[in-house]
Amino acid sequence: MDQRTSRRSPSPRYGLKTPKKQDGFLHLLLFYILPFLVFNGLLFFFMTTKPSITITVATPNDYQNTSAEIEVRSILPIKSMVTTQESVELELEKVSRGHYTAAITHNGVIEVTVVGLNGMTAAAYEPVDVLDESPPSIGEDFSIEEGILTFTVEDSQSGVDFNSIRGTASDGTAVSPLSVNKSTGQVSFEMDSNGLTVHASDMCGNAFQASFYPEGHQMITTEEDGSQGTAAESGNVSPEQTESSESSESSGTGQGSGVTILN
Repeated sequence: MDQRTSRRSPSPRYGLKTPKKQDGFLHLLLFYILPFLVFNGLLFFFMTTKPSITITVATPNDYQNTSAEIEVRSILPIKSMVTTQESVELELEKVSRGHYTAAITHNGVIEVTVVGLNGMTAAAYEPVDVLDESPPSIGEDFSIEEGILTFTVEDSQSGVDFNSIRGTASDGTAVSPLSVNKSTGQVSFEMDSNGLTVHASDMCGNAFQASFYPEGHQMITTEEDGSQGTAAESGNVSPEQTESSESSESSGTGQGSGVTILN
């Protein structure tokens, strides 16, 4: 038998060969397209990422001092950081990486500005209004009846220092209150026919004075720094009354007796 005729011709195999086009596309995807996308994505991220800032103001114990905790988180190193309160730079104490504290002694907005290594800037703001910087206030519903002045004094933060309440008559004589009710804040004085100036402060030392005049039931308040407040009842006082109030403030120094204080 002829050997050439006895050999079996190999049968064709299907599905074992990978098309060259598919190999080329995978190579392009893995070695060119994906690296390009990843590189540019990371580049865009690092060029545009910003630091994050958190400001936390602590609750004060004495209404006079508190602290602010500042936390800065950033993937890139920080290039610069500025912390101010009402345009005055705050002194920071570093607690740990990205954590700082600052002593706060007055109210006002805290501003923190951080610049990252990529030049991106982040800013955060936090108002501080927990410190007591305002003196007590007297309600405008005071009364002068049968020679007795009655009013209510209150302070919503540190509280009224009821031991500081005193009066000064028009001739400079010191006058003590007839009664002080700490629970309601109601205070009464024997009224001077020519006017009476009442002085008071809160537990933080914020002081004020209020001048009362029986004619027209007038009251005008003045803060410790001398700035004039608003007049109640009949409006502004006359120049003669203002001069009397100023003279009584400068000359009254003593304390009377017989004060009734109610808890």
